[in-house]
Amino acid sequence: MLQAVGEKQPHQIVSRRFPAALEQLYDMLDLIREAAATCKFPQYAIDKIELASEEAIVNIISYGYPNRLGDIEIKCFATENHGFTITIIDHGIPYNPLANQKKYEVRTSIEERTIGGYGIYFILKIMDEVNYRREFNSNVLSLTKYHS
Repeated sequence: MLQAVGEKQPHQIVSRRFPAALEQLYDMLDLIREAAATCKFPQYAIDKIELASEEAIVNIISYGYPNRLGDIEIKCFATENHGFTITIIDHGIPYNPLANQKKYEVRTSIEERTIGGYGIYFILKIMDEVNYRREFNSNVLSLTKYHS
């Protein structure tokens, strides 16, 4: 059983490393769902957190380790202001998903829109804060959601 602690500073709820493989995806998402539940998020918010996390993790698995094996570390934190942060760390190729954000024009017809590239758009719409940094040869992506 996971237990959330404190409110004033971020407190780690759980940290776990997984092989960067699609077969591990549901175990990663289970870990995130359970950690979000300890922060007393309602189910609809946990579903959104899961969707954003899944998009980020699938992209890392699909593109972060071309032609080699790797791993993904997931850390979940209870934060101040009743927040919940998922930090996803990988040692794959350097990639900042926030660097080249497309400008999404919802007024364009579906025929005029390009295929792909909307994952970060959904993550940004779902989560309250999204941050990226490259640290110690690692990609570090943090996704935060606050109780509304």
